[in-house]
Amino acid sequence: MIDVDSHFSYSNSIHDKGVCMKTDKELYKLFSSCPELLFEITHSKPSDTYKMVSITLKEFERRTDGFLEPKSNKSPVYFVEFQGYMDDSIYHRLIMEMAAYGVENPQREIRGILVFTHDQLDKKTLPWHTLTQHKNQMFQVVYLENYLNELEKKDPNHPLVATFKPYRINDKQILKKNAKSWYRRIKQSALPEPVKDTFESIFTRWMQERFVNYSYKEVTEMFVELTPLEKTRSYKELVAIGKKKGEKIGEKRGQKVGEKRGEKRGQKIGEQKATQRLIARLVANKFKINIQRVAPRLRSLRTKDIIELGDHILSMNSYEDAFQWIDDRKKKIKMA
Repeated sequence: MIDVDSHFSYSNSIHDKGVCMKTDKELYKLFSSCPELLFEITHSKPSDTYKMVSITLKEFERRTDGFLEPKSNKSPVYFVEFQGYMDDSIYHRLIMEMAAYGVENPQREIRGILVFTHDQLDKKTLPWHTLTQHKNQMFQVVYLENYLNELEKKDPNHPLVATFKPYRINDKQILKKNAKSWYRRIKQSALPEPVKDTFESIFTRWMQERFVNYSYKEVTEMFVELTPLEKTRSYKELVAIGKKKGEKIGEKRGQKVGEKRGEKRGQKIGEQKATQRLIARLVANKFKINIQRVAPRLRSLRTKDIIELGDHILSMNSYEDAFQWIDDRKKKIKMA
């Protein structure tokens, strides 16, 4: 179960400098996108494939997010908890969750993984800590900081190492200088596209938290190499189609109010509609939502606003970010 309001805590890191960053959602997203990482951290080699899901324990009427579910019901299940702050009861809670699941599913083999962000957070609560000495690895405790340090020595270009850089490095000047190369490592990695998207999203979110006084655009410009929307092939093709339609509209209108005037206006309308269709499609595809949720929101934006939105879509984390951007731009247009 992911702890609400958990914060990473690193020795000689940003935590010691008074910078607290929330990590609960980010850690869950990261490891749920690639559960194999948890087994790498624990040096385990499961014989099955797993996915991280949320389940509700009837005993407590409480949801736990860190549940590793195997493909086969004959394989062990895992309860995972991420702990980023001092908590004397963390061992007890995780054991209780495992026990409650065992009461409901007495035939299943149950194991636990407790991930501390820093070894100093581990109280090694007895008797539960002694379970870590069991030969079948039924209960494992790992320290994420130690693992990342080892991983960076072994493979400094690993995408996981790059993803955690905004979190682990205190010096903001170093972040500004190297953010682009770290982000590029993630994008050029061999990770599956959905996993890569998650890593990029988390990197972006942590960069935003480190530079809270910067605008969204200022932060993303530190690392995102965007191709201007006007230069993309898809944009040019859609605009060309829009212009042809606009010319037809213009010809018809031109017969009534003047061919030249009608053609120009028709081309402008066609280009704007083509841009709206393109960006609506990009937002819908990226965030897997219905295009009808996007298209109406773009109608009151100017073409240049829609193009600017397109330039930022890649670095946005959710459709809520896109909708917020649109709402903010509408307010600016109204005030102008």
